Amino acid sequence: MRLKNQRFQALALRRLALASLTVAVALPAYPQPRPQAQSQPQPVRLRLANSLCTSMTGAVLTSQQVPPLKSSAAGGGANEALAARMQQQRDDYFARLDGLAPFSGLYVSGLSDVSTEGQGRYAFGLEWELYNQGRDEARKRLDRARLDGKAQYLQLLRDAEQRQLQEQLLAVDQMRNRLLALLYEREAAAIRPVLERRRQELAAGRTTRAELAEIEYKAERAALRRAHYAGSTDVLVYPQAQELINRIESVVLRPNDELVDRAVSRSPHYQLQGLLAARSDYLPTLEDNLSLRLYLERSKEFERGPRNVAGVRIRVPLGHDGAVKDVEQAARAAYLEQQQSIRTSLQQKLVLLADRLRLKQNDMRLLQAENRMLRTKAELACYRLDFPVSSIPGNPDRDVEELTLLLHEKQREILAARLDVLEVLTEISAAVKPERPEELYSLAP
Repeated sequence: MRLKNQRFQALALRRLALASLTVAVALPAYPQPRPQAQSQPQPVRLRLANSLCTSMTGAVLTSQQVPPLKSSAAGGGANEALAARMQQQRDDYFARLDGLAPFSGLYVSGLSDVSTEGQGRYAFGLEWELYNQGRDEARKRLDRARLDGKAQYLQLLRDAEQRQLQEQLLAVDQMRNRLLALLYEREAAAIRPVLERRRQELAAGRTTRAELAEIEYKAERAALRRAHYAGSTDVLVYPQAQELINRIESVVLRPNDELVDRAVSRSPHYQLQGLLAARSDYLPTLEDNLSLRLYLERSKEFERGPRNVAGVRIRVPLGHDGAVKDVEQAARAAYLEQQQSIRTSLQQKLVLLADRLRLKQNDMRLLQAENRMLRTKAELACYRLDFPVSSIPGNPDRDVEELTLLLHEKQREILAARLDVLEVLTEISAAVKPERPEELYSLAP
C-alpha cells in the first residue's frame, strides 16, 4: 500500500513539471534590463601628431648640416695673425741674418808723443788682424749671433703657434656653443606643444604624472641649456670652413709617414734643436786667443828721420782643448737626441690624432644610422595615423611625439659631432702646418 502511494506522488510531480514548462514556453519573451555602462572620457585630439609628421618632412629637421653661424666678435684672433705674419717673415729675417758681413780685421793705427826735451815722435799705418780681435773672431761672433737670432725667432714662432692653436680650438668651441643654442631653441619649440598635450591628457585621465614629469624635464633642460649657450660671449671669429664642416665625414688624411715628414720639416721646435746643436761649436777655445797681425807703418822717433816698416806680430797661446772638444760632442749628441725624440713624439701624436679622427667620424656615422632608423619608425607611425592597423600595438599619436623629440636630440648630436671632428682636424693641421689643404687631407666622393 505504501509503495503504491509513492509511485502515485512521483507521477503527479512529473505532470506538474511538464505543465509548468509548457506555460513557460507559451509566455512572450521580454528583454532584460542591462546595466548602464560607465561614461568613458573622450580622447584628447589636438591633431598634434599630424603637424609633427608635416614638420618631419621639412628641411630644418631633416638637415644634417651645420647652418651658417655668425660670430658676434669684432675680429679674428691676434695670435693667428701674428703666427701667419711671423711664418711669412721668417725666411726674409733669416736671409738678412745670413747676409750680414763680418769685420775684416783691418785697423788704422797711430801714435804721437813728445819727450821732456821737446823732441817728438809719431807712427801711423795699417794693421790686419787675422785671429784674436780680427777677421776670424768677428766671423765666429757673427755666426754665433746668427744662431742666437734664429733660435730666438723660432722660440717666438713656436710660442705664437701654440697660442694660435689655443685660439683655433676656442673658436670651434664658441661655434659649438652658438650651434647648440640654436638647436636647443628648436627643441624647446618642439617640446612646448607636446607638454601642453600631456597636461590635457593628465586632466582627462589618459596619462600619468610620471609621463608628464618626463616631458617637463625635457622642456626645462632645453630651456636652461638654450639660455646658457645663447648667453656665451664670442671673442673670436668662427672657422671659415662651412663646406669642410658639412663634409667632415668624407675627410681622408694623407698617409701618416707623409704627414710626419711634413710636420718634422716645419716644426720650429725640431729646427730649434738643430740650431742649439750647432751653437755648441762656439765654446771658447785656445784658438780664440791666437793673434796674427800683419802691419805697414811709417814712423819717426825723436832725432831719427822718418822710415817705413812692414812686419808680422804673432802670439800663440799654450795649452790644449781636449776638454772643450768633449763638451762640444756631448752637447751636440744631446741636441740631436732631442731632435729624434721630437720626431718620435710627432709621429705618435699624429697616429693618435688620426685614430681619434676616424673614431669621431665613425661615431657620427653611427648617429646618422640611428637617425635613419628613427625616421623610419616615425614615418610608420605617421602612416598609422591615417591608416590604423589594429594588429600593431601602440598609440601612433604618442609614438610620433616621442620619435620627433628623439629626432631633435639626434640632430643635435650629429651636428655637434661634426664640430668634434673639426676640432681633431684642427689639432692635426697645427702639427703638420700644411700650406694647402691637399697636403693634409682629401675628400672622399
